Amino acid sequence: MTNLISLAGLFLGALWALLKVIGLQAEKRANEKFEALHVSIGKLGDDLRREADAARQLETSFLRFQAELPRDYVRRDDFVQAVGGINTRIDNFALRMERALDNNRRGEHL
Repeated sequence: MTNLISLAGLFLGALWALLKVIGLQAEKRANEKFEALHVSIGKLGDDLRREADAARQLETSFLRFQAELPRDYVRRDDFVQAVGGINTRIDNFALRMERALDNNRRGEHL
């Protein structure tokens, strides 16, 4: 009878030790997974910060573009206006020359 109780105690002790080892291994694996998750989340945070910085730089560039666009457009508009004035003067000069040549052909002098 004592042998049976001793054998049952040994079996329960071995079972307890086996469960303890299995529990420690499961805890170790869970800790490794949480550590890997922590590292991944840290990398994700760094990536998000870089993306936010890139978005801020893009927004700044766009705002600069918006500020420069009207100035460049006005310059372009002034250029078109100046070229239009020059073209008008050239056309007027050409008309005066044609009239003068027509008058010369007809024998009229200025």
